[in-house]
Amino acid sequence: MNFLNIAMVGGVAALSIPLIIHLFHKSRFKIVPWGAMHLLVAVLRTNQKRIKIEQWILLAVRCAIPAILALMMARPVWQGAKRMLGEEPTSTVVLLDNSYSMEAERAGKTNFSIARDETERLVGELKNGSEAYVFLMGEGRGLLDQSTRDISSVTKSLAKVGSGYGVARVPAALDFVASTLDKMTGNARQVVLMTDFQKVSFPETDEKLINQSLERLKQLRVPPSVTLWDVGVEVKENVAVESLDFTKLMVGVGQKVQIRANIRNFGDTARPDLRVTLKVDGKEKPGTAGSQLSLAARSQGQVLFTHTFDKPGSHFIEIETEADSVKPDNRYLASIPVRDKLSVLLVDGAPGATADDLKSETGFAQIALSPFFSGKVEQADLIQAKAMPVEAVNAKSISESSVVVLANVAKLNDEQMKALETFVKQGGGLLVFTGDRTDAAWWNGPFGKLAPLQLGAMAGDPNAKAEAGSKPGANLAKVASQRFGHPALELFNDPRNGNLNDAEIKAWFRLKPAERSGGPDDPTVLARLDNGDPFLVEKTYGEGRVIACSTTLDSDWNNIPARPSYLPLIQRLCVYLASNVYPPRNLQVGEQLVSFLPADTAGKKATLTLPDTSIVEVPVVKKGERGVVEYPQTQRPGLYKLQAPGGEPVHYVVNAERSESDMTKMSESEIKAFAKTHGLQLVHSAEEFKALDKAQRYGQEIWKLALFILLVLLFGELILQQMFARGRRKV
Repeated sequence: MNFLNIAMVGGVAALSIPLIIHLFHKSRFKIVPWGAMHLLVAVLRTNQKRIKIEQWILLAVRCAIPAILALMMARPVWQGAKRMLGEEPTSTVVLLDNSYSMEAERAGKTNFSIARDETERLVGELKNGSEAYVFLMGEGRGLLDQSTRDISSVTKSLAKVGSGYGVARVPAALDFVASTLDKMTGNARQVVLMTDFQKVSFPETDEKLINQSLERLKQLRVPPSVTLWDVGVEVKENVAVESLDFTKLMVGVGQKVQIRANIRNFGDTARPDLRVTLKVDGKEKPGTAGSQLSLAARSQGQVLFTHTFDKPGSHFIEIETEADSVKPDNRYLASIPVRDKLSVLLVDGAPGATADDLKSETGFAQIALSPFFSGKVEQADLIQAKAMPVEAVNAKSISESSVVVLANVAKLNDEQMKALETFVKQGGGLLVFTGDRTDAAWWNGPFGKLAPLQLGAMAGDPNAKAEAGSKPGANLAKVASQRFGHPALELFNDPRNGNLNDAEIKAWFRLKPAERSGGPDDPTVLARLDNGDPFLVEKTYGEGRVIACSTTLDSDWNNIPARPSYLPLIQRLCVYLASNVYPPRNLQVGEQLVSFLPADTAGKKATLTLPDTSIVEVPVVKKGERGVVEYPQTQRPGLYKLQAPGGEPVHYVVNAERSESDMTKMSESEIKAFAKTHGLQLVHSAEEFKALDKAQRYGQEIWKLALFILLVLLFGELILQQMFARGRRKV
């Protein structure tokens, strides 16, 4: 028990007043002898006992009345078995939601600015010696590295924090709180979850995880009180750029790129004239005023843009819609590397007399990959194909290429094999074609690390007659008709780009299935022959990719080089393998930014311009045979520009997932039910929190209960007095 007005406790002494009055007014009897008195002695003795009991009852009630009145005026506080928190420092953790849904505005202020102000006030009012820690839910990190008693450092850091980050994940935040509180020292601990109660942050699928996290908090040495603070207002209207679709293959100078923007209206009001614009490298595309899109309520639409890059290097595009109250999702960015040349190394297992000899294994491929150069036309080829015999291949020629093509290669020596493995592992592309010189023992042995599948027996007959349009015989096969989903083959879904299944395969190797682990490195069959044998198979190896074809690159075992599909097939396979931009430049919030640089840059520093235009220096660390830049703090969506020592700038883009664009808020009844289910307190304002905090720190005031008891005693005294008086009159 504690008292907020301790001086009034002295008023309890007023209970002596009824005692004094009783003693001074005590009746004095004069004894008069009377002969018949002995007949009433027994009755008088009985009545005297009853009267004394009645008097003691009335005296107790009358003494209790001033005592209860004094206690009521002293404002008693009941703490039960709890420690008197208000008299000692506390350990406080605030889970501050700074996800991009908190950018919603009300009365000219965002939900986040209100939440930040309240957090700053809450922390600033902690008692001296208290510990504080703020966890930023949108970023998934602490405001400071650890909890601190330096409250001023917390409030100063809070002033620099913004919103517009990733999605707020409540279970992960509560788990982090448990580990943080376990390291704090206060005997009184509290957790405050300050959020806008957006429905996507509290999905039903997270209920079990939230329960587990809260149970973990209860198991701590000093279980904290947990308070939910609703700082959100529901936004009824919001339009978001959900995603961009553009070619994932390599983009070359002078090529038209189609960019499809997916726009969604999350509001209940139609947007008949929504303006959508395309910006390239931060500038609106010349000659266009943007596009107009009509969106019904709760619907999705698309806008298609085309653009041609006239310079190689790193570029970025941005799709933007008209601003609304939630600005972070009004734009979507993408980084697009543009090349002027693609270097392809053709390793010829059976070279001809000259480099462009069609009798060589790579003669047809060299024409298909560089048609303008081969035809002596004054136009630039995007792909630069260079053929060389197996014995001329070395680590330098492999490392200088974007894609290596092995055409009917019997085997590579150990040095060549090591260079090829390193090349693919570090993100290079490898395209392999079989033939009569292919050594199955080498393929299934030293080459087995890179081979998508094991090499089986040869099938078909290399000498079988294969003419265009002929009906396949027992020893002929065709590529099975299907709808291709792979980016390297999807263009063949349109017959105008050629038809893969009109070519005839005379001979091929059976690629034997390997044991599948169910992981991402398992081989994938891109196309099959009509007899079910694999035709094209892909496998990832390290950061690179390998595609193997079961037949030859030239016309020895098939007539594919004579078909219209040959040129787009070979070009698309090479472009696809070269398009493995690794490390990736389009990231999600929290994914690590990684850049590979020349080895001679190791030990130097690169500069990274962040989305807020601030610049940080990042060290270049040597890893293997190259320099590597790593920057993990990508919680802020937007554009990151890396300037390597002596190199060209490279653009990285971080986009937040768009689930928070649905601004639907939990209803008040749903929020209350959530709080009740999990045994949590709920407040909506600073006043409510202060009242709750006061009750938790000091206990619960019980003066109202004391007043009720006082009234009961007053009325009870009157009733008892009347009852006792009536009883005496009857005697």
